[in-house]
Amino acid sequence: MSRERLQAVREELARQGVQAFLVPRGDEYQNEYVPAADERLAWLTGFTGSAGMAVVGAEHAALFVDGRYTLQAQQQLGDQPIDQENLDNSVIADWLCSQLKEGQSLGYDPRLHTEPGLALLKKRLGERDITLRPLEQNPIDAAWNDRPATPCGPARPHPHTFTGEHSKEKRQRIAEFLADKRADALWLPNPEVCAWLFNIRGDDVPHLPVALASALLYRDGTATLYLAEEAVGGALIEHLNSDVDIVSDKNDLFAAAKRHHVSKVWVDPLITNCWTLQQLRALDIELLPERDPITQAKACKNPVELAGSRAAHERDGAALCEFLAELPDAVAAGAPDNSFGELEAVQLLRAKREQREGFRDDSFDSISGYGPNGAIVHYRVDRESSLALKPEGIYLIDSGGQYPDGTTDVTRTVALGEFPQLAKEHFTRVLKGHIGIATLRFPKGTCGEQIDAFARKSLWDAGLDYAHGTGHGVGSFLSVHEGPQRIGKASTGVALQRGMILSNEPGFYLTGQYGIRIENLIFVKESEHYHDFLEFEELTLVPIERKLIDTDFLTQQEKDWLNNYHQRVRETLLPLVNKKTQTWLEAATRPIE
Repeated sequence: MSRERLQAVREELARQGVQAFLVPRGDEYQNEYVPAADERLAWLTGFTGSAGMAVVGAEHAALFVDGRYTLQAQQQLGDQPIDQENLDNSVIADWLCSQLKEGQSLGYDPRLHTEPGLALLKKRLGERDITLRPLEQNPIDAAWNDRPATPCGPARPHPHTFTGEHSKEKRQRIAEFLADKRADALWLPNPEVCAWLFNIRGDDVPHLPVALASALLYRDGTATLYLAEEAVGGALIEHLNSDVDIVSDKNDLFAAAKRHHVSKVWVDPLITNCWTLQQLRALDIELLPERDPITQAKACKNPVELAGSRAAHERDGAALCEFLAELPDAVAAGAPDNSFGELEAVQLLRAKREQREGFRDDSFDSISGYGPNGAIVHYRVDRESSLALKPEGIYLIDSGGQYPDGTTDVTRTVALGEFPQLAKEHFTRVLKGHIGIATLRFPKGTCGEQIDAFARKSLWDAGLDYAHGTGHGVGSFLSVHEGPQRIGKASTGVALQRGMILSNEPGFYLTGQYGIRIENLIFVKESEHYHDFLEFEELTLVPIERKLIDTDFLTQQEKDWLNNYHQRVRETLLPLVNKKTQTWLEAATRPIE
């Protein structure tokens, strides 16, 4: 199939007069999760990871993925005539320079890329007299005959009982930043920032409860909001009132800028596509290229949002505990005929979440990895890849839910029976790193990269590591992967602040055998002991697998943390689960000596 599609795209490249074309995994809003209509990378290559880039040339093609997806990409590419390379702009530039000649052109869709994202390619190719050329029509779209329609479901008001702050209050708060910067307007480039600012949600993007939208916020707190005509109903109009003008044509946003006499617009070039910047420049509008203030504002959850997140995690934890309590029996029953596998486990967990109040969707495609599949960091199970679960070995389940009061993300690694003894050491080292972050107290102004080593030290002591970040930000009934906060090796320059929600997920992956990850969501709060210091509080409430812990390797402080955490899990969740799970929960949270 890919050979036919590659040929169709190459014919379109020839028609448009370019010798190669960039195919990112993204849409015009730079969303992590994209509607089916924007799954161009998957359509072309079969790769379904959440980050990647392909390049199609006249004779050769390549897929570029990061360390999380190396094994997955190998499996999904199979024997297709597509090279696999590391996802790094310098690597992409090297590959392109080896394929293109002086005077040739690399095409790209300006709606799918940002200027900073293309800067290195532009420089490197320019040195070879190779032109980076924006295309009016995406060659993939031209070749994709049965491409789905762009979704345009209804946009819904998100109640103040969940947001804790009215849209008008948020708009006035953000508008004060505009006055400080002497900018006339702020460009809101994607559905997430629009969802937060206007207190609206939708169902246009898988796992992300947003309506496709972009907007302009003016210095007086009024705004112009783009939504598809089909997305707008009476309740939404009443919710936004006359302060927000809704338009159903993207070009009307630029006309509104002109009508409001906008001469200077604050835009974040990291999340705003090239096409939008071209349109604004064509109006002779001065651009203020700085980090979007809404991204930071929505990262710091208010007390109502934190209370909602706690409540959502209680219900979600109860659902996951019921799943874990039933898992051994389901595995045993399915073992004789291989009828219960990774995919059936995902379905069972989804059914448990659907029984909980307010559940709307999974917050991402569950990672259900048994044995060797658990070693694929962002493994995505399907009917063909699903391994049958046996009452032996190690199983990793990474999943989450979307609830109106909060977004969850939790990973547990469980022993289904006998397991390699080396896994006990690996699991305990990961647990020590997890506790290292959970118990950390740090001064205000500390960035995520400054604490990342606390999660890795025990692994580093044994010459081991993991090829992903330790923690990512999480939204409030928004994206399960939210910026700007994170914990990882890469420098962000973003200080952790009170109210930020992050994941704490160190791991270890032994290729071909098993994967281990322990993930809780945590939030930043003021230290209870020291002035000008911060610490974390757990949100996730699910037992950690006791059978995989080498208790002799834990310090007394680490044992105390685990016992206290399990006591809180037990006391909170016992009233929320069925009798079978209550019995399981009592055993799973029994104190360790």
